[in-house]
Amino acid sequence: MAALLDVHRNTVAKWIDEGCPVIQRADRDRGIEWELSLSEIVEWRMSRAVQNAVASCQGEAGQITKEEADRRRAVANAIKSEIDADEALRAVVSRQDAVTDMSTFCQVLKTGLSNMASKVAARAATMTSATEIEELARGELNRAFTAAREEIALRWFGKREADHDASRTDQPPPPG
Repeated sequence: MAALLDVHRNTVAKWIDEGCPVIQRADRDRGIEWELSLSEIVEWRMSRAVQNAVASCQGEAGQITKEEADRRRAVANAIKSEIDADEALRAVVSRQDAVTDMSTFCQVLKTGLSNMASKVAARAATMTSATEIEELARGELNRAFTAAREEIALRWFGKREADHDASRTDQPPPPG
């Protein structure tokens, strides 16, 4: 655990003495090793860090001081203003929109790759040249990626974009 967290093993022992969660304690006499949960330790450390941070901002009565509340409000207002400015400049994308767009991209790509496999399998059976089969596979692969890229362009820009790849390697080969 010490190696995973990049700390000395004495540090982990100190944490355990301070209440760090343990699944199973070691017992050398019985040959039982320590069993610890990385996620539980990280959660415990984060919780302690939050408690320490809050404690440093509290007055004697355990309440946040007025100065600290004002400071936090000012920071929150500054962050909100930055976010509002970025949204007005269209410099940020909502996480949900990004997830939806990437999900759509992956779905279109998955469909294209699935279609690629069946097309290549059907047409390659009649081909004898490895180069010809490779070109067929590359063309179908590029077609799948182009369709996925065009779907993203449609979502982001409201139109399908022209191919900007001068080598045209992402375009399907001409028929024939």
